[in-house]
Amino acid sequence: MRITDKQTVEIEINEKELGYAIMQHVIDEYFGGDFDDAGCDWYTKDTKVYVGGEDWLVSENPHVAVLVDAANILRYGKKLELD
Repeated sequence: MRITDKQTVEIEINEKELGYAIMQHVIDEYFGGDFDDAGCDWYTKDTKVYVGGEDWLVSENPHVAVLVDAANILRYGKKLELD
């Protein structure tokens, strides 16, 4: 005999934690789960994503840029954009 049941679980996370979860999704989904950003911030410019500054371009995917902007807004209260 097989019995299947469903359970509802409530989880509370704050904005900063949600920002980190979005960044983990970006790393897992778009970088195969293995990406060392050396602890640097992620920036966007013209739908491109950079780590640490303009010298380290990591993505030209506009979807990644939107997710990085969302994560930065949740974590820091603003987009981190390069001029």
